[in-house]
Amino acid sequence: MSTEALDMVTRSGSWPRAQQTLDTAVNKLVHRCMKDEGFTYPAKRAPLPTALDDSAAVVDLRGRKDHGYAIATKPRPSGPPPAPYYTDLPPDRKRSFDLAFSGPANSGDDVSTGIGTVRVRRQGCDAEARRDLTGDVTVWARMYYAPEALNGRLDAKVPKAREFKAAMSAWRSCMAARGYAFRTPEEARDSLNRHFLENKHRKGRSEDAFRKREKAVAVADGACAIEADVPGTAVRVRQETIATLPKKDQAFLADMASYQSEALKRAKAILRR
Repeated sequence: MSTEALDMVTRSGSWPRAQQTLDTAVNKLVHRCMKDEGFTYPAKRAPLPTALDDSAAVVDLRGRKDHGYAIATKPRPSGPPPAPYYTDLPPDRKRSFDLAFSGPANSGDDVSTGIGTVRVRRQGCDAEARRDLTGDVTVWARMYYAPEALNGRLDAKVPKAREFKAAMSAWRSCMAARGYAFRTPEEARDSLNRHFLENKHRKGRSEDAFRKREKAVAVADGACAIEADVPGTAVRVRQETIATLPKKDQAFLADMASYQSEALKRAKAILRR
């Protein structure tokens, strides 16, 4: 199994940069196509996805300091603000924009990804951009979603691995040193969530005390996960157990990695121009 295939299925290593390059190339191609249709669509650099072996990024201590586990303090919706180049259009121009970008509503197909199905449009600038990179929008959809499904099949194997058990033992020791006797991060979060639901009618000091404890536990959990490298260990275990997947799944993943490699060559050429 190639390194690229392992990275695709575990969303780690080279995968974030590769996906960012592909998404940025799509933005550039859509920009050109929409310009020809008389619309503005920015050719912006796509955000870098979080690598699942980057413990600090996965844990997000700053977010935990602000929102804990997001039980009592819900974070504000993330994502970019509404795009003025679209929201400022009159209704008839919005309909024309949607048609140019996505094609007719009935122009798509349902594609199986292993974790369900996604509706894939075959017309419009967005579909044309993905077709330019992979040759087929169905290939793009499977390349984008199917490795995640294969990753999910490995979830049950992670807690049984010796390396992961050692990481969790280190996590528990770290938590105990901070005054918390939870066996797993899930237990810590679920315990707080149950307490919140049982006492959510309380206000004032009681609610403030819960928010303070929630944030303290979440930060301790995250700091110990980083110290024990729990996310990175989980990724390594998945990489080592990919060989246990059925041969047909391994062959499929190898094909997806090959498609990604060819798509990356085209994406880099597009971005150089």
